[in-house]
Amino acid sequence: MKKILMSAFSCQPGKGSEPGVGWNWSIQAAKNAEVYVLTRSKMKPYIEAVELPGDIANNIHFLYCDSSKRLRKCTIYLEYIHWQYVAYRYAKRLCKKITFDYVWHITWGNMFLPTWMYKLPVDFIWGPVGGAEQVPKEFWDEFPLKNRIIHQCKYYMGKGMWWIPWVTKPAKHARIIIARTSATKDLFPKLIREKVVVHLEACVIEEKDFYYPDDTGDILDKGSGKNIIYTGRICDIKNLPVLIPVMAVVTKKFPDARLHIIGDGDMAPMLKRLTKENGLEKTVIFYGNVERAQLLKAVSQSDIFVFPSLKEGASWSLLEAMHFELPIVAFDTNGMHDTLSDESAILVPLEGKNPKEAAEAFVQDTMMLMNMSNDEIKSLGKRAHERLVKVHSAKGVASFIEKMCNDPE
Repeated sequence: MKKILMSAFSCQPGKGSEPGVGWNWSIQAAKNAEVYVLTRSKMKPYIEAVELPGDIANNIHFLYCDSSKRLRKCTIYLEYIHWQYVAYRYAKRLCKKITFDYVWHITWGNMFLPTWMYKLPVDFIWGPVGGAEQVPKEFWDEFPLKNRIIHQCKYYMGKGMWWIPWVTKPAKHARIIIARTSATKDLFPKLIREKVVVHLEACVIEEKDFYYPDDTGDILDKGSGKNIIYTGRICDIKNLPVLIPVMAVVTKKFPDARLHIIGDGDMAPMLKRLTKENGLEKTVIFYGNVERAQLLKAVSQSDIFVFPSLKEGASWSLLEAMHFELPIVAFDTNGMHDTLSDESAILVPLEGKNPKEAAEAFVQDTMMLMNMSNDEIKSLGKRAHERLVKVHSAKGVASFIEKMCNDPE
């Protein structure tokens, strides 16, 4: 059995984002390897509160290093950098006592933040890492000035990444690099790209992740026609204004159709104003943030899922729609490209399109879905669920890790 030392700054059961990645991936790795997880001391009470199955509990060991509370008060990024160095020194001492097959830096998964684990005398695995997921340049002018500057900075950082030593050194030393999207893989030079594999970071799912109690209240104000739904933040990169012309066109042929938007964000007031200006107040319904159980039930009661986002890594919103067998319309870019496939969703080409052309394409493909027969719509939803189970399930990730560690070539 292989021995793996994992560096996980964030590792917490029952959480999404980076804490969930650290926890879920280490648990899946422990199904086929002996895993030592090095994480922050603050994670200890959460981890020790969980009772793991015997086979996994015997294979996983959690080790803790303190992080700096004082630096965290300044910014979590300073805490992160300090902890990475402390963890590296701890790991260096540990490697003298235990012979590891791999050392694996797993969180945070941002290639622009440093790790020193590659310096250890052990084969190094890096990832899942991201950072290349970008909003297309054609859309920059659609955003407020502050947001525009942020997206421009991220874009040029990606272009110049190979001049950043804390990116190049781990990449050169790594035996395997896991990129969370194809866009990140393409950012690496050709010689490095040969050792990069793609796997979404957040996609370690089990049936219990989509459970909601039977007595969960209904929140969906359903119409008699097709119920279309979006869940997630309402912010610039989600590109939600495109859904207003979508519904303007849809309701001409399907007047009883409704769009349900669950979530909130800084662009919600603008989107509500746009809805009112187009006379769609009774067609587009806003719910704000709701309890997760209510959200899951609302998704399960819907007919179609729309996701016009311009930039994603892995999206739980998509996974939820796939679980409940909803047919999906999304742009074919970044995380949507890797989460979905042409067989399991309607992926709208985005490359080279300006905002107007992209909106027209999204409208056209949504109408194509609306015009399908009920059997065709159900079939598309079933194929989305099949892809979820095959590629993004806990079993699929465990299989991916086992193959990667036992056959790294």
